[in-house]
Amino acid sequence: MKKSNSLFDLDVLLLLVLGIFAGAFLYDARTYNATAALFPRLVSIVTLILVVWSIALHLVSVLAKGKRKPEDAPPAGAEGSLAWYWSVAAMVGYVVLIYVVGFTMATLVYLLVLPLLLGYRKYLNILLTGGLSTVAFVVVFTYILHARIPQGVLGEFFRQLMARS
Repeated sequence: MKKSNSLFDLDVLLLLVLGIFAGAFLYDARTYNATAALFPRLVSIVTLILVVWSIALHLVSVLAKGKRKPEDAPPAGAEGSLAWYWSVAAMVGYVVLIYVVGFTMATLVYLLVLPLLLGYRKYLNILLTGGLSTVAFVVVFTYILHARIPQGVLGEFFRQLMARS
């Protein structure tokens, strides 16, 4: 995908949309009690900080392009890189998988497949990071935050099947 020299390209527009969603979640979290609002506030604030940081880096990059020579520019699309719309499709697929196979399996699949899509080929690192991150998420949500993890349609089916035997 070719990088734009414009201050307002599609990446900035998507970052602004993400920032609006994060701001809306932060605003909505003000009605929650202190315990319930902790996680949405934390995620929203970190997201807003990262959005502002990314937009600032883009702005600096666009302004600096006028000062450097064309041969200094990095290549437009690196080998093994993934276009933004595939990243969005992977995230949407992850959310759908949560409802089908449950949070644990969907997270494991997502964390194992996405690095491969991005061109990362150190399979042991992918396996360790994906597996340990999935275990960490399940432990944090189940035992620390005491949140119910979605089991998905298949997870509920297998749970009921095991309960009958």
